[in-house]
Amino acid sequence: MKNYKYILGSMLVFTVCCLMSCKKYFDPPLVFEKEEPQSITKERKVLLISIDGLVGTELNNYIPTNIGKLLEHSKYTFKSIADANTKDASTWTTILSGKNSAKHGVVTNNFDVEEGEDDDIHDHDGTGVSTGYISLYQRLLESGRILKTLSITAWEPLDHNLFNLSDENGVVASDEAAKVKAVDRIKNGEKDLGLAVVDFRDLNTAGVTGGFSMDNPNYKSTLDRIDGYVGEIVTAVEQRKSYAGEDWLIIITANHGGIDQTYGGATFAERMVPLILYNKNFIKFELDLPQIVNTLTMSKAGNDIPIMKEDPNAYEIGKDGEFTIISKVKVSAFPTTNSVLYGKTSHAYSGTKGWHLMVEGGGRRFRYIMGNGTLIYVYPPGQLVIDQWHNVALKIYNENGKRMAVCYMDGAAGDAVDITGKDLTAGSANPFFIGAGPAGKSYGIATAVISNLAFYNSALAESEIKAFKCKDDILPTESTYGSLKGFWKMDEGAGRELKNTITTATNTSFLADAILNWNILPKWNCLTDEELKAEEKKKILYQYDITSQIFYWLNIKPAESWGLEGKVFLNAYETEFVGK
Repeated sequence: MKNYKYILGSMLVFTVCCLMSCKKYFDPPLVFEKEEPQSITKERKVLLISIDGLVGTELNNYIPTNIGKLLEHSKYTFKSIADANTKDASTWTTILSGKNSAKHGVVTNNFDVEEGEDDDIHDHDGTGVSTGYISLYQRLLESGRILKTLSITAWEPLDHNLFNLSDENGVVASDEAAKVKAVDRIKNGEKDLGLAVVDFRDLNTAGVTGGFSMDNPNYKSTLDRIDGYVGEIVTAVEQRKSYAGEDWLIIITANHGGIDQTYGGATFAERMVPLILYNKNFIKFELDLPQIVNTLTMSKAGNDIPIMKEDPNAYEIGKDGEFTIISKVKVSAFPTTNSVLYGKTSHAYSGTKGWHLMVEGGGRRFRYIMGNGTLIYVYPPGQLVIDQWHNVALKIYNENGKRMAVCYMDGAAGDAVDITGKDLTAGSANPFFIGAGPAGKSYGIATAVISNLAFYNSALAESEIKAFKCKDDILPTESTYGSLKGFWKMDEGAGRELKNTITTATNTSFLADAILNWNILPKWNCLTDEELKAEEKKKILYQYDITSQIFYWLNIKPAESWGLEGKVFLNAYETEFVGK
């Protein structure tokens, strides 16, 4: 128990900020805008329980007794999305910071921010993106709310690095000891307890030793034992002397799943974890997951972007020959300046040599720019739509003795442009890149994601370009496969490399110097109208959403400067619990 915290709260937070090497700045106390008060008649509390290593789909196959009881009054999914880096430290940092690992920078199990990752939690560099992290516990202190926190784990690094600002923490000997302490301190502890976090580790050990599956008897029996612990802790909540005047949100989740006997990667089996949000007034509702895909968010510039470093001469379009360059792109916001998405080019504008795809901010459209010292613009037939997947292609073809270029969007062609006699070679000094481009060459940064980039040394038929929109893969059986020289699915989900699925003489993968920004998003599709309506009702819940739900339940409004990625969704159900 840490005495006098709320008397000396501001001094404590200032001291912590000074001592933590990765936290260079301190947010001043928040000033909240006046807003309509909620009809909250009881004190809101939160209990977060993580069953580390619990695979969401495995829980769906076998739901033990006490978790099953909670589901009867829960908003829940068995398929929430954990951090792309599913190591223990990374996922726990995501849960308690509200940011993914590309932003908080913790990618190993020692909780250190990766070397070379600048900690700029206040966006002092002006990029519009805050990096690094401050934990949920420090944010609670900064909010000025007088509430106590309790945090329990048998894993020392978690206790030392993330639970260290909790009012009551300290490493326990085992999961059973964690349960015993949680039952005692929740039932008999302070009336002012506002947040309790309990971590169970044994299921993760069972998965590593015998498999993350209910087919592993030890995995299943361990889950049953922990489910018993969950039941005891929930009972302790209900037996608090002050329970009649309290309104508890109980969250059951996992830091990551697993595949076979491993975890740490970005497969869906490792990333799909349960997220159960229980309140005695909730009406049972399962949030289903739409069709999803790993995507690369283009949010960086300079050497942090993926560049084809090992073969800088690859993928020229030169002065002759036929080519098709095609990809799927979703733009989230129109840029204030014209912004490059990918290309092999010497400059966004001045004396451009080579080619690149750009989002034109003012015109709100895609455009390909090519050049051999002068600029050549090739446009699709219309404007793009924000937050919609578009199939964008550049086709270069020969016709009637001329070399022509045309840009397609979603299968529709823009006006053809004559490029006869133009040498569009970028040169080895300008390798193929994805994102905002190398530093110092006037490339803007687009708010966009990209997937399935293909490069053919042939001119595809319009029907083939249109069909690309619905494809997840390019198969060797396709008639145009022999002219396919590069296909980067960009579905790795984590790491720094974008692999070419086509075998080439040299390494034609894209490599970045820093962690890439990966996200899982709703997938492109070619569904019927009825199928689309069904998909629109589904929702992706991310691990970083947990922090936002906690702040919402505690009636704390996060500041924009906190840079939280999560979105509140419980407010859509307020008629079920506000004032109850």
